[in-house]
Amino acid sequence: MAPPALQTSSSALSTSSTAEKAADLSEQKEIEAIWKEVHAKVVELAGGDPKRVQTTLDINSVLQYIDNVQQSDKKKSEKFGLFKSVVNRTLQCINTVGGIVADGASTVFAPAGMCYNALTFVIQAWQGYEGIFENLAELLEKCTEFLERLESYEGRMDARLRRVAVQNLRLFVEICDRTIKLRKKHSKFLAFTKQLFLNDNGINDLLGMMDRLNAKESLLVNAQTYKLVSDSAGDIKLMLDGQKEQKKEQEAKKWRAAIVKALGFPPNMLDNDGEPIPNWQRAFDARKNTLVDKTGKWILEHEDFLEWTKSSSPKKPVMILRGKNGSGKTSMMANTLRYLRKMNRAGPTTRAVSAYFFIEGEKRKTDEEDAGSILELVSRTLLWQIFTSYEAMTKSVYQILEKGPDFDSSVDLWQQLFINNKERMNPDTTFFLFIDGLDRELLPLFQRLTSITDNKKPRIFLTARPEMITELLQQDDGIKFESIPIAEYNADDIDKYIICRMDNMPILKDPSRPGISEWRGKILETLRYKCDGDYFKLNTSLNALAKVDLVDDINEVLADADKTRADQIDAEIRRLNNIRTIKEIEEINEIIQWIEAGRRWFEVDMLEALLSVKHRRNSIGQAPAAIEPLTRRKTGFTDVESTTQEAAPMTMTISLLPFAQKLAEKYPIFTVTDSGYVDWRTSEIKERIPSKGLDGISGTGMAASGPQVIQESELTIVRHFLNNVCPPDLYERFEFDQFFKAKLGAKHKEYICLDPDNADIKIVLTSLTILTEEELRSKTNLRRYAMYWLMEHMQEVDLSAADRELKAQVGPLLVKLFTEECGIDSMFWPFDLSVSISTWDEDEYIVSREARCEWLYSMSGVLQISRWLHDSSVTKYIKTGPGVSFVEAVKAPSANLHEAILTYAAKHMATHLFRRVEFLPRQFLCACWFIRGYLSRLNPEKSSQMPSKPEDYREPITPGFQEFEGREFTLEQVKEIEAWAATALDKTNDTPEQESSWEIHGALLTFQLCRSEEGVAQIYQARAQKAVDLNPKNWHAVHFLSKQPNTSNEQAVELLSRAKREIDSIRRDNDSWMKDSANSSLLARITLDLGDRLWDLGKDYALAARTHRESLQCDYVHFKDYAKVLTRYRDSSAWDELIAFIEELNRTSETWAAYFDELVNEFVVGLTNDDDYNVLASAADATKRWDVIEAFFTLAIDIGTEQEAHDLLFLLRDGFAKTLENAADGAQQDKVVAIQETALENIKLHRSDSLSRHPVDDMTNALARTYLEKAFQPNLSIEKIDSYGSLIANLLPEPDASDGNDLLGNTVTVCCLIRYHHKRKTDSQLAKGWIGRIMREIIELLSDDDDDNDDFAYWLLARLLTTVEDTRNTRITWTLRNMIQRDALIKWEKWVAENANEEPATPNGTANGITNGTAKSANGSTHTPAESQSGTTTPKQTDQTGNKSKPASDAGEEETILVAGELVQPTWIVSCDGCYKQWTVMDEPLYTCADCLGVIQLDRDCHARLLKGELKKRRFECRKEHTFMEIPKLDASSFEGMPKGSVPLPDSTDKGKRWITLDEWKGQLRKLYLDDDRDVKEVGVQA
Repeated sequence: MAPPALQTSSSALSTSSTAEKAADLSEQKEIEAIWKEVHAKVVELAGGDPKRVQTTLDINSVLQYIDNVQQSDKKKSEKFGLFKSVVNRTLQCINTVGGIVADGASTVFAPAGMCYNALTFVIQAWQGYEGIFENLAELLEKCTEFLERLESYEGRMDARLRRVAVQNLRLFVEICDRTIKLRKKHSKFLAFTKQLFLNDNGINDLLGMMDRLNAKESLLVNAQTYKLVSDSAGDIKLMLDGQKEQKKEQEAKKWRAAIVKALGFPPNMLDNDGEPIPNWQRAFDARKNTLVDKTGKWILEHEDFLEWTKSSSPKKPVMILRGKNGSGKTSMMANTLRYLRKMNRAGPTTRAVSAYFFIEGEKRKTDEEDAGSILELVSRTLLWQIFTSYEAMTKSVYQILEKGPDFDSSVDLWQQLFINNKERMNPDTTFFLFIDGLDRELLPLFQRLTSITDNKKPRIFLTARPEMITELLQQDDGIKFESIPIAEYNADDIDKYIICRMDNMPILKDPSRPGISEWRGKILETLRYKCDGDYFKLNTSLNALAKVDLVDDINEVLADADKTRADQIDAEIRRLNNIRTIKEIEEINEIIQWIEAGRRWFEVDMLEALLSVKHRRNSIGQAPAAIEPLTRRKTGFTDVESTTQEAAPMTMTISLLPFAQKLAEKYPIFTVTDSGYVDWRTSEIKERIPSKGLDGISGTGMAASGPQVIQESELTIVRHFLNNVCPPDLYERFEFDQFFKAKLGAKHKEYICLDPDNADIKIVLTSLTILTEEELRSKTNLRRYAMYWLMEHMQEVDLSAADRELKAQVGPLLVKLFTEECGIDSMFWPFDLSVSISTWDEDEYIVSREARCEWLYSMSGVLQISRWLHDSSVTKYIKTGPGVSFVEAVKAPSANLHEAILTYAAKHMATHLFRRVEFLPRQFLCACWFIRGYLSRLNPEKSSQMPSKPEDYREPITPGFQEFEGREFTLEQVKEIEAWAATALDKTNDTPEQESSWEIHGALLTFQLCRSEEGVAQIYQARAQKAVDLNPKNWHAVHFLSKQPNTSNEQAVELLSRAKREIDSIRRDNDSWMKDSANSSLLARITLDLGDRLWDLGKDYALAARTHRESLQCDYVHFKDYAKVLTRYRDSSAWDELIAFIEELNRTSETWAAYFDELVNEFVVGLTNDDDYNVLASAADATKRWDVIEAFFTLAIDIGTEQEAHDLLFLLRDGFAKTLENAADGAQQDKVVAIQETALENIKLHRSDSLSRHPVDDMTNALARTYLEKAFQPNLSIEKIDSYGSLIANLLPEPDASDGNDLLGNTVTVCCLIRYHHKRKTDSQLAKGWIGRIMREIIELLSDDDDDNDDFAYWLLARLLTTVEDTRNTRITWTLRNMIQRDALIKWEKWVAENANEEPATPNGTANGITNGTAKSANGSTHTPAESQSGTTTPKQTDQTGNKSKPASDAGEEETILVAGELVQPTWIVSCDGCYKQWTVMDEPLYTCADCLGVIQLDRDCHARLLKGELKKRRFECRKEHTFMEIPKLDASSFEGMPKGSVPLPDSTDKGKRWITLDEWKGQLRKLYLDDDRDVKEVGVQA
């Protein structure tokens, strides 16, 4: 099990023992002693004069001192504002942390005040030095990173966590001291270099100590949290495992983040955790889903392939699957990869790492920001998979990156990070690289990989056309390859594919019908012969067969099956031109437009939504010239005359046919790719499509696929002939003139074509339509695309070549975009108001920020508007209204373009800010960001200093972002915004009511954006009071005042009650008043807050609860506030009121949909995340009203299902399952399992890049434990037991799969699978594969040069060995863990002895700690481990033979921590799950449970109580029927004289064989668990 954090604190739910109280008293004494040292240090900084230490110094005094320093400087620092903000934040943190320390001990000197003094001494020392503010700001930000974490534990700290807090403050003072000493070191330099303080080794050491304290704090919090709930829950191992996983995960995350940065993944290719979005995996999965069963197996018997995979050093490391286009190479590669991963032993080693690249999955638009060369794409995709395939490789890469290498190219990345990586030489690992496609750019990489001289070359699998092999590889002698011609081996695969397709055709799927079997045989034989392995031709023929049923039609399809690809494509295009209607051809051309000119690939739904925009577009300007009636082409007919309107439609007819089906059935030149995007069915189709030019048509494929245009001279000849041979009446009867007229009009017909000159302007027109139409902009995906890419498309338009009519239509829409409310809001105002702020930051904020970067901060957007409006065609239809003045202002010679273009928008933002009831922080921010940027651009001096490019404002590290996108506004900035708004909105004639409204807007604005500034509270409170004075019925102001901290409960109740009475009277007299959402939300908030204040007042809880419920009846939803209400009820155990609130909330479920994000993240997650104190479960148990809770979750799940919000649905179901799991009687388990199964299946079907893997892993592990327990219930049938094994297996991927396979997160599930097969004594390849993978990783961790990971290796090893009942090696592992602890304790005690005159900062308050952090053992005796156990050593670097061997531990690295120059005592590693007794070093044997996978340990007394049935604990899953193993206490005397690099044998009866070398032991483990011929069922027996 994972070692816990530190000794737990006393429980809030139980009475502390005498020993615990004594320990807490000791903790307090230590805190006071440390703080006395801090005070002495501050006096020292004051020159030894205590009088210089200001005991009353506060935050405002420090900030005022800084202002005075700045005013005295001759040169104004541009960074002063930022510095002051950082100082303020630091002081706030210190104030909170200092308060925590002061609360914990009777400190004479205020902790925060001492730190304030230290900081003023620093500023005083460096006063007058250039760069002081920048450098100090950097240093303080670093300090604040550590301090601010402690703020969140205010009111919840035990004594040991308070010691961490006081040590952090002491380190802060030490940093101040070091900073002042640097003043003397740099006395000759008046100008700073960048990061002067952060480059100092002494300061870095102190910051490093803060970092280690930070890690310690995480461990302490876990331990403290456990203690708080231990009496009621007792599930200590979940906490310990969580701590172990957290520590390991933090480390792994750091490694992976460094790799992401080194590989150069663009930001838009990363998920919310900063890791690459696995497009390669999606492409592989999608391709796998299209494979026909049992195809591709021929390659497993191919001699060259077997030599390539199995040989320890293949002669030719490159294997090429050779075939022409469409021969099935990509599918065959997917098949090969699939089979390779399923092999028991894919290569010559026990581990096979297979990385792959499918060009379809990584297809990028050429102008996307992440578009790179094919070499860059392949490199980062493959290297990421390799580097994260197993921990030793990840860590090895990180260690290389820590040295700060520079990379010249992608090939150099391979050289330094992979080829030169020692982990590549791992004898247990073979690397396979699969790349779909051969490209010239990749040759340097292949040359480098194949030129490796050792026998560990990676094996490369490629697909390529024969001509590419000839052109690129056969002329290069350096690349040795073997090729397999797919056409010679895949005949059976082709037959299976044809048969599979026929099995799904209604006319052919039933061979028992008369004649069908013969037709199937004929089709199979014909297509096999005529298509010759070309899947494009096969699919063309099979698709055609699926649409016909007449014998003649079938024969016709078969007759055309052998046409060339070009002929088939031309025939298909020609057929579509003939049979598709004009509207359908227009739609085809628009699809082509989006595929070719769209800035990203579009999924089916998104493309359908874009195409629908044209149905909404209003005709603008004059109607185009009339066109003569043309022949309307209709399916099956070629001579039906159309009307003029059909020939030249202004809109397109909306089709009721599902778009995906339409693509498949009516537009077969397109396809939906493996990644779900709409694209050409094959790139060759595009080559056969003609381009529309100025003269109508052009292109090589025109004659074959375009409309056949007849010239007038040709018709004259034909007319002359017919007039000579046909009587006039016969001539008229045949309507030859009408036919000729139609032929002459063919050049006006719509036909399938490319239109490169107009593609982007058509998208501009669509985007502007979306942004300026109310209904269209409400579609989030459309609005986001239009906002984000509008400027890019405008830049791409060549105005000289674009169609004039299209340009004329754009002009009025551009005017609307920047002068009308709809367009302005679409671009610059937030729409997602119901999601949490964190969700908004990750979603809509990014798009809106991009709009500001392009159109407001930079020059790019306004220059584009100017370019367009200087084209006379664009302004053709702008004749009246504000458009004329808008154009004139833009075209003025000396125009300030930002002022000319954005004035309307700025005024509209001011209206939002001061005239409307829109009080969300994101609304304030969007308006103020805009006006701040606008005013800066209006200031010539300021504007001249602003960067011109959008990219200078996008990233948080850029100065442009920090200045214009920062969320902290100064009071001066807010005053400037308000002053401008007052002028722009003509505030001078406001009525008292309007003035009151303005004042509360100003108060709220100041409160939201400037709350950290000194004295700001007085400002916004005074403005709110002024608003009330001006208009006592300004209920927003009244409500705001009632929420202020200085408003007592009595005052607040009086204010809110009066407001509510007045409002109730208003709505009784005016039924329509509540129809305004601003009014209803105001009443709801007033009512809810009134309930809060009544509850806090404590006089009438029933009235308060009724008031809370009354607020739910208004048209307003705020789940975050509802969670706070329930927390109030929980704290008072008011369970009936809680259930009544939920019941009332259920009745309002029709209002939840828009707030589903908040419902889940702010309500459900917050109330259910505490596994041991679930608020909803507690209420349901206490009231027996589970029906109310279940109804709530059912309603919420229905909403999530309807919205298809899969991530949120998972979290919701997780909360539901946790709530039911906490039921007191445990009767809800079947429901829990059903919910978890549904949740995991749903998230598996809808993979997400934004959902954290932790809740998924936790649910998976919990479900696996449940399956394991159910599998061994008595009286189960064999079939039922088998089914549980299958269910566990289905929760896991293949053990050697490189994607989505995290060992740490899956440890419990893996052990469940192994335990299941071990108990059943079944031979499971899957279980053996996982055992092998775990053991490989453990051996690697014990063999590397890093001692820090040994503890994790032994923890994981103990889990595995316990699971398979390997008693001998389990006892060895636990002995090693104890020896590591013993060595760390010896080192600590030695340090204590050497510093006997100084009181050390110990976590347990004593010098000698083994059990429970005290010097007493379980039997009450006292001993010193250093005295009684000092004769042994743990494995070190050199074994008896002198060979380099991995130490089992480095005594000081893992458990002994140096903080501020002092060692911290080692912490306990194991505790009894029955009584919570803890051991730093085990001085008595314990029992570990194999059926609980090594999670549970019990001492002898608790084990005996369990066997007697007397150990009763809530949610304690261990049973007396389980299998236990005894793990020994540490008897170090048995191992005296053991050499370094050795492993103890606690069960050895041979005194001459009390230990073996570490390498010997690893060899035994390797032989036992990595031998392919061993069965899982044999392991426990033979061990």
